[in-house]
Amino acid sequence: MDYLLVERYDRSVIRSSHGSQRYERLHQEDFCQASGIVSEKKYQSEGGPSLKQCFDLLREVSTAPVIDLGRLLDAVIFNYLIGNNDAHAKNYSLVYVAGKGTGYEARLSPLYDLVCTIYYPELSKKMAMKIGGEYLSDRIAPGHFETLATEAGLAKPLVKQRVPELATSVLEGLKMIEAKQPVAADVAKIIRQRSEDAVSRFSK
Repeated sequence: MDYLLVERYDRSVIRSSHGSQRYERLHQEDFCQASGIVSEKKYQSEGGPSLKQCFDLLREVSTAPVIDLGRLLDAVIFNYLIGNNDAHAKNYSLVYVAGKGTGYEARLSPLYDLVCTIYYPELSKKMAMKIGGEYLSDRIAPGHFETLATEAGLAKPLVKQRVPELATSVLEGLKMIEAKQPVAADVAKIIRQRSEDAVSRFSK
């Protein structure tokens, strides 16, 4: 049986002076919860948050907004590169960790639920959230990311440059992966093609 084992990021280990340990769950809110939107409307087309609203939310609540805005941009680009059309508002979250004193810090959580959905023909070809006004990832061009930059309040050159940078990192990462299973090999091929295309189109 094949499986993927992932360490949870929403648990912390509390060790006692006697050597025993226990796990404590970190409080987390997905972007629907944090925005007061019911989970049934997690997709933008159904009334869920847009990417602009997601960036606005981080600006408002993150303890380190400059860092987290960059991380969210990377997440959006990464989901685009791997063909994950199901990156809806419940797949982005805030995690609350103990800060200085008795307060808590609100930070963008690590990525989760990352799937190359375009590999599966029965799944929607429509992205959960528009990028620069476009729902179909195959139609995304540099201009769409420039529009996203404007909507998110980010610098256009920075956003446009970040796409080929991350695509190059993905390609380097793929070289270190030995995809032995047919599905894994097919998915890797899709991601490689999408990343190579992004490097070509966004580097001009």
